[in-house]
Amino acid sequence: MIKVRNLKKSFGELKVLDGISFDLEEGKVLVVIGPSGTGKSTLLRCMNYLERPAEGEIEVDHIKVEAKTAKKEEIYKLRSRTAMVFQNYNLFKNKTALENIMEPMTSVQRIPKQQAEKKALEILDAVGLIEKREHYPSQLSGGQQQRIGIGRAMAVNPRVMLIDEPTSSLDPELVGEVLALLYDLARNHTTMIIATHEMEFARNIADYIIFIEDGKIIEEGDPEQFFNEPKTYRAQQFLKKFKKNDIG
Repeated sequence: MIKVRNLKKSFGELKVLDGISFDLEEGKVLVVIGPSGTGKSTLLRCMNYLERPAEGEIEVDHIKVEAKTAKKEEIYKLRSRTAMVFQNYNLFKNKTALENIMEPMTSVQRIPKQQAEKKALEILDAVGLIEKREHYPSQLSGGQQQRIGIGRAMAVNPRVMLIDEPTSSLDPELVGEVLALLYDLARNHTTMIIATHEMEFARNIADYIIFIEDGKIIEEGDPEQFFNEPKTYRAQQFLKKFKKNDIG
């Protein structure tokens, strides 16, 4: 179980997160949607303390961290239970696809190299890129790089994967291969929190939706209710921007 309570974060005078709270059961997918610049990425980054929240409490797998009193040991334990997938892949340019997936296992988890390599090869096979194992990021398409990024997150067996706009940097023809991988993870009951602008994807993969604007949750609910009968005028406005065939 993941619990977030009253999460707040500001940059100067700008309130980016203003009292965000939600629960997520193990094996479920929470999708965060909303206009650009409304705190979706910041929420994910605060979940593993890449950004330190000003207030609030985060609990992942019984590890509870209170923002105002968080110690390094507590933050390390929280991070050990999460894995981040970034918008812009964030791969090591001087490492091969295989080495990128091995990196968190060898440097963070201290897994022996031979064991890490075996697991990394299994992951490369699972994400459909075993033949690219010796390729560097510059030799891979954007979609392939993002799949390596997802594979790297899978490698540490996180309790939750935090996935930030996984298709935002991709050419349209490459989006499908990344979404297909995420669908596979969802079918295998991988716990995920995903920020996305892909409405059809959100509707199909989510167990629960939260709609954020100005750092607040404006509306939340199951996908069928949210997309078919949004309760708030603001959510109705937001969804009208997407054509019917974009959301089913």
